[in-house]
Amino acid sequence: MGLYRDLLKRIDELSFGFPKSYVGADVMLIKKIFSRENAKNFLLMAKGYQRAEDYAEKNGLTLEDARKRLDTMAERGLILRRHREGGDEYGQHPFVMGFLEWQGNRAGAGSSWLYHTGIYMITSKFGSRMSQTMPFYRTLPHHKEFVEGSVIKPYDDVEALLDKHRRFAVGVCMCRLMDKMKPNNPCHHPLETCIETDDYADFYIETGIGREITKEEALAILREGEKDGRIIQATNSQEGENFCSCCACGCGMLFLKKQYPGPSAALWSNHFSVIDYDKCISCGKCVSRCTFGYISKDPETGKVSVDQESCLGCGLCVSTCPTQAIRLHQKSEDKLYTPPPTYDDAMEIWEAETVKDYKHFK
Repeated sequence: MGLYRDLLKRIDELSFGFPKSYVGADVMLIKKIFSRENAKNFLLMAKGYQRAEDYAEKNGLTLEDARKRLDTMAERGLILRRHREGGDEYGQHPFVMGFLEWQGNRAGAGSSWLYHTGIYMITSKFGSRMSQTMPFYRTLPHHKEFVEGSVIKPYDDVEALLDKHRRFAVGVCMCRLMDKMKPNNPCHHPLETCIETDDYADFYIETGIGREITKEEALAILREGEKDGRIIQATNSQEGENFCSCCACGCGMLFLKKQYPGPSAALWSNHFSVIDYDKCISCGKCVSRCTFGYISKDPETGKVSVDQESCLGCGLCVSTCPTQAIRLHQKSEDKLYTPPPTYDDAMEIWEAETVKDYKHFK
C-alpha cells in the first residue's frame, strides 16, 4: 500500500488534485489504472517536462531503459509525450484532463475502472474542490453571430480558436462513456466528441486513444450539437487545446457546476442571454431548448425569463427563437473573464489555488 499511497499523494499535487474517497474508491481506481511497475516509474519522474536523458541521469538508468519506461507509460495513457526539436519530452498530468481521458483506448464493455471512476466521483470532494477555483471548461457560443453586434473575444470564438492549431484528433467523451454504463441512461448523444489539438492530437493519434480529423471535421462535430441540444466547451485557456460537445444529460463538468455552486460559476462564460420583450411571443421554445433549466416561463403570466447569473451563453436558445427575440450579450468589461494563456498555465493556477485535503497525508 505504501507505493500507491505515495502515488496518490503525487497525483493530488497536480492541478485539481485527487482528494480522498470516503469508501476507498480512490485506491481501487488508481490500482486499476496503474500497475505497480508503472506507479514506481511514475514516481521517479521529476515535476514538469523532462527528456529520457534527464530521467536516466536522475535515476541511474541507461538511456535505453529510461526511454522504454517512459514510452511504456505514455502508450498506456499515464503520462503525456510531446515532440520537441531537441527530442521527446515526457510530463506527468493530473487526473482530469489527463490520465482519466487517456484511458479512452481501453474503454470497452465491462471496464471495471470506469465503474470505480463513477464511484470515486460521488464519494470524494473532487467536485466541490473544482468549484472553488476557475472551472476546467469555458462555454463558447455556437456562432459569434449569436452575440449582439457579433462582439466577441478571440478566445471565445470557436472558429478563431481552431485556427490557432495545426493538427486535430477526436476521441471518446469519458463523461458520456461512464453514463452509457448506467441502466436507463437518458443520454443518446454520440460518444466521439472529445477534440484535441497539436501536442495532444499527436499523442492521441500515436497511442490510439483517438483518430486524426481535419479542422473542418472538428468544427462540424462541435456545431452538430446545435441540432440536439449540446454546447461547445473549451479548455480554460486562451489557446483552447481541448474541445468537447457537451450535454446536460452526460457531462460530468456541467453536473458538478450545478451540484457544487461556488466561485467558479461566474467564470464559465463571458456571455448571457437577453430577451427583447417587444419581440417575445412567449412561445416557450427557448424554455424547452435550454436543457440546463436556466430559462423558465411563469405559469400565470406566461412571461419568459433567463437566469442570467447561471446562463452558459451557449446560444442554443437564440437558434430556436422564431421571432429573434433572444440574443447573447457579452458581459460588461468589469465582469469579463480572461483565461490563462495555455492549459499548462491553467494547471499551475489550479495547483496554487486549490486547497489540498488528502487526509492520508495530514
